[in-house]
Amino acid sequence: MSGMASVNNGKMGGRPIYDMQEKFEIPDIQFVILTPNQYSSLLEKYGYDILQKAICILDNWLKSSPKAERYRGKNNYGHFRADGWVINSALTKHLKY
Repeated sequence: MSGMASVNNGKMGGRPIYDMQEKFEIPDIQFVILTPNQYSSLLEKYGYDILQKAICILDNWLKSSPKAERYRGKNNYGHFRADGWVINSALTKHLKY
């Protein structure tokens, strides 16, 4: 097995390739890309309200920040870590209301 093949299929430390046809369509969201399985697992983990706020926060960041340019067009599942800034921002906004 060559190193390139292992990176392409996600084995041996490579990132898995997500098919763009598997993209879960979220209304009014342009830049956040998740698969249906990823969306459903996040929904179970955080609940609808917090997940929607987190998705909006991430989408606004991807739109406006020059630093976010390298994350546009890629799968964004990694941004939804429980200790990450996206979820912490959504939880903070959720507690204010």
